[in-house]
Amino acid sequence: MIALGNHFLVPVKDNQRKLRVLAVRAAACAGARGVSKTQARNRWEVRDIQVSPAQDLLSSTPSRGLIKTALRLERTVRKRVPGSCRLKVPKEIVFYVSSACGLTASQWNDVIQKHWRIENGSHPVRDTPFAEDASQIRRNPDIAARLRSFAYNLIRAQGRENIRNARYRAALDVNPVLAMPGIA
Repeated sequence: MIALGNHFLVPVKDNQRKLRVLAVRAAACAGARGVSKTQARNRWEVRDIQVSPAQDLLSSTPSRGLIKTALRLERTVRKRVPGSCRLKVPKEIVFYVSSACGLTASQWNDVIQKHWRIENGSHPVRDTPFAEDASQIRRNPDIAARLRSFAYNLIRAQGRENIRNARYRAALDVNPVLAMPGIA
């Protein structure tokens, strides 16, 4: 992946204890900071990001050549509670590590937001029409996930907006799918 010029950006979860401790330490070092504010209907979000180089802290780990940047993102989202004038104000701190370096804090904020745009666009579709979360496949579930993604991409390539309807029609008659360019 990195040899091809691509980089990774990975959220560090609580179950990755060693990496989380290193990410917290790296993010505690002085680094670039940036704040972004977004406003949508009944939602106000403030994202405070801190970018720190991580090479020094990871020199004794197997990932010393891969992880170059540690990020600490503090999100404060104010949401209006429906039917009242009150606001919910949850605060969340998330740590990320990345193989990329040299980006500004605002660029990192944009990268993280674009990642979530992709996640939020793909997973609800995979879960609702394709019922991925209800799947009972226990052997090689990654193969079934790839097949679902392939079917999703075929439907999107046709320009269909209603995934569930397109999937239903393809189950009734497979000939339109086979007539697509490059399939048969």
